[in-house]
Amino acid sequence: MSYTKDQVDYSKFPKIVALIYLGLIILMIGLMILSFPLGLYIVFISDLARNAINIFGEQIVNFVRGLFIIVWFIYLVLFVKAIRGPRLPLNKVPRSTLNYGLKSIFDNTLSTLSVTFSALLLITVFITLLQNSVGIETGSIPEIDPVLMFISSSIAPLEEEIIFRVAIIGTLSVILLSVRGIRFNPLKVLWHPARYFSELGRKADTRIAYFSIFVSGALFGYAHIAFGAGWEIGKVTTSALAGIILGLIYFFYGFPGAVLLHWSFNYFLDSYYYFYEAIKDGGLSYFANFIVIIVGLASVLFLSIYALKKLFKTNNKQGIIERENNARF
Repeated sequence: MSYTKDQVDYSKFPKIVALIYLGLIILMIGLMILSFPLGLYIVFISDLARNAINIFGEQIVNFVRGLFIIVWFIYLVLFVKAIRGPRLPLNKVPRSTLNYGLKSIFDNTLSTLSVTFSALLLITVFITLLQNSVGIETGSIPEIDPVLMFISSSIAPLEEEIIFRVAIIGTLSVILLSVRGIRFNPLKVLWHPARYFSELGRKADTRIAYFSIFVSGALFGYAHIAFGAGWEIGKVTTSALAGIILGLIYFFYGFPGAVLLHWSFNYFLDSYYYFYEAIKDGGLSYFANFIVIIVGLASVLFLSIYALKKLFKTNNKQGIIERENNARF
């Protein structure tokens, strides 16, 4: 059966594209879930783990394994927490997307992180390549044992989010709410600052919060060259950008969102890399990287269109207000 141009329902195309995009996001979340057992395999079962014992001894390796399993379990709990909210559980995002558009992706932490992580990864890679082309080197972490590198990379998100997001943005939020005389639970504010800021209703307070996010990002970028062996000046740019995005995610989606976004860059990516190193078969690793790149390209386009629409809507609303004010005179 053939269709003429007039018989084709073009109104369905945006929904089809949205479902394909959402399907890719769900697939990437599935790869994130798979990374949990992959991490256990790398650290406890693989030949890389046995080699680490031969080099460093069983006592040292078992100690760092103990640290790894603690943070691994914390990430698992935060991941389950992210599936459930903050506004929509993940299983309700597809229906909401069909009814209300792709903005529904931002109602769930994991779907938001998938978009943010994949887009930010491509942007940071582009910035790194651009900087390298003009002689601004990024550097790299010195190679040590693969298992110890993986464990160190896995611990960093939890540690650094407490230092750079909770201690800076969260603490300033607590201080600001205290100054304004608002009753609150400090632990809940540190867990998710934005939930309390709606009670302030002052633009100055919001600006202070955004300033703390910027400061947190700048310090995060500087810390990579001040305390991170192997990194060079080019790392400041990408780390500061990532730090600002992590700050925004922490403020609006809470501690689980910030930790899991950081986790995506460290544990998630590294689990597939070191799994490839362990079995010397790149099929799964190549597939995961391919999905991340495809979602990243789609996410950069989606976020660009979304930002332009928000900007146009804001400008249009401001123009209407100005015309109404002029009409009064």
